[in-house]
Amino acid sequence: MKRRVSIAHCPDYEPARVMEALCAGLAPFGGIAAFIRRGSRVLVKPNLLASRPPEMAVTTHPAVVRAVIGAVQSTGAEVLVGDSPGGRNTPGRYAALLRTTGIQAVLDECGCEPVYFDGESVELPAHDGRVYRRFRIARAVAEADAVVSLPKCKTHQLTLCTGAVKNCYGFIPGIAKAEYHLHAGMEPARFASLLLDLYQVRPPVLSVMDAIIGMEGNGPSNGRPRTLGLLIASPHAPDLDFVQSVLMGFDPLAVPTVREAKNRGIGPGTIGEIELLGVSPASLPVSDFEPPSAHIASRVPVPLIRSARRFLSLRPRISVERCQGCGACAESCPPGAIDLSVGVPRIRYQDCIRCFCCQELCPADAIVLERPLLRRLIG
Repeated sequence: MKRRVSIAHCPDYEPARVMEALCAGLAPFGGIAAFIRRGSRVLVKPNLLASRPPEMAVTTHPAVVRAVIGAVQSTGAEVLVGDSPGGRNTPGRYAALLRTTGIQAVLDECGCEPVYFDGESVELPAHDGRVYRRFRIARAVAEADAVVSLPKCKTHQLTLCTGAVKNCYGFIPGIAKAEYHLHAGMEPARFASLLLDLYQVRPPVLSVMDAIIGMEGNGPSNGRPRTLGLLIASPHAPDLDFVQSVLMGFDPLAVPTVREAKNRGIGPGTIGEIELLGVSPASLPVSDFEPPSAHIASRVPVPLIRSARRFLSLRPRISVERCQGCGACAESCPPGAIDLSVGVPRIRYQDCIRCFCCQELCPADAIVLERPLLRRLIG
C-alpha cells in the first residue's frame, strides 16, 4: 500500500487562507474529487469533544469545517455534519454544543443539517476485531456513502496524542462509549486495539487534521492551545497519526494507536515508509511540545499496571474550589465510580479504572491528576 501524507502551511483561521491551504494539501491526491463521488451523501465528522468555544482548541475549528464542507459540496455531493460528544447527550445539549463550538453558524451558512448521532444506531461486525467483534455506531455513519474525518491535533492523557484514528471513537453514540472504555480498562494498549478495531469497521475516505492551533499538556480538553500553523491530510488515518506525532516531537511508536497500527500491518513503523507531500516534517517538529502528565502509562507493561496501579498510576482528584456540581464527571464515568450523593462528588478509587474520562469532560477543569509517591520518585 502506498502511504501518502500531505502537509500544508496555514498561519491562522482566516477563511480564505484555510481554503487555500486545504486545496494545496489535497492537490497532490487529485483534489477532493479523488475521494468524493458526485451525488453521494458525505458525512463530515469533526472532533466535537465538548461544549467549548473555538479559541480553546478543544474542538475542530469551524473555519476548517467550513472549508471542507465547501470543497465537498463543490463535487455535487450532499453534506451531513455530525459527531457524538463524550458523556450523556440529549438533542438540546447537542444543539447548544453546536452553537458554542461555532459549528451551527457554519451549517447555517453552508445550508447543511446537523446529524444527531445519539438518535438511531446500528450494529456492524468487526471481522478483524481483536477486542470487539461488533460495534454499535450511529446510523448516519453506517449509511453515509463516505466519511471525511476532521480530527484536532491534541495531546491525550490515555493515548498520548488524539488523532485521526481516535476521532473515529465519536462514531459510537455518547454514553455507550463508557461501556467500551470499561471493557478496555486502564490499559492504553488494549484501548488502542479497540480503536483500531473500530477504525477498520468504517475507515474514513479522507482525514484532514486541524493542526493550525493544537493543544499541548493535559489534553484533550484541559491543555493549552499551541500554534503549529498546519493542515495535515491523508486518505489513511494511521499514516496521518504517525506524521502528527513526529510533528509534535514525540516518538511515534510511544503512541499506542500508532504502535498497534504498525503491529497489525496497517500503519508505518518509520517515517521513511511515508511519501510526504508539501512541507517536510523534518523542518517542523516542535522540540518542546509538552506531553500530558499521564503519558507514562502507555509505556508501562500491562502486568505491572495491573499489579502496581496504586503506586504508579495517576489518579483523578476533584478540586472542591473549582467544582460546579454539574455532575458531568459522574455521567461520563464508565465504571460508575463517582458518588454524587454527598454534595461534592467523591471518587471511589477501588472502582476507578484510570481512563480519565472525568478529567476529559469536566467543563470546569475541576479534575486534577495526582502523581502517587512512586511516580514522583521516578520522575
